[in-house]
Amino acid sequence: MTNSHPKTRWLDTAGAGDKIFTGLVILAVLLAVPDILSVIGILYKIHPKTDIEEIPEFYGLYALISLLTLIGIAKAVHPFLRRDEDYYD
Repeated sequence: MTNSHPKTRWLDTAGAGDKIFTGLVILAVLLAVPDILSVIGILYKIHPKTDIEEIPEFYGLYALISLLTLIGIAKAVHPFLRRDEDYYD
């Protein structure tokens, strides 16, 4: 017996992509709420131990500068570590 109508999954229905996108947007907003509240100062009060920590969003800026530094180092070292395309042949 052949089934002329294959079983359709919920991802194959119209509008499934919109539902997934909406769910991801809601999830992103819910995950961002604690960060937004901490920037405003509602969620918790930061107690810095050094003067540099008093800079707003110091840790975020520190992470960004560290990331860019690592990318710069990787780009500088790349020509020394690069091998020819047929190196393993």
